[in-house]
Amino acid sequence: MSNSKELWQQYQEALRRGDKAAAAEAFRRYTEAKLAEGKGSKPTLVSLAKGKTYPNAIPLDQVPDELERNPEFFELMKRIVK
Repeated sequence: MSNSKELWQQYQEALRRGDKAAAAEAFRRYTEAKLAEGKGSKPTLVSLAKGKTYPNAIPLDQVPDELERNPEFFELMKRIVK
């Protein structure tokens, strides 16, 4: 089983490639690994930007779904994670 650091790197690579499905799956595996390591919590990603097409607050367990569904959110995560 991969550790969370390796899974985070896989997530970053998927974002760089522009592969939404792979990024979403990598993020799911990453959050599962963090929980298994005992380092997980139920944080929420919050954005206060105006004119966006995604909700202001997204629980981390819903981030993979939003990555797949919303190109604007995918591009935002791509910029953040670089």
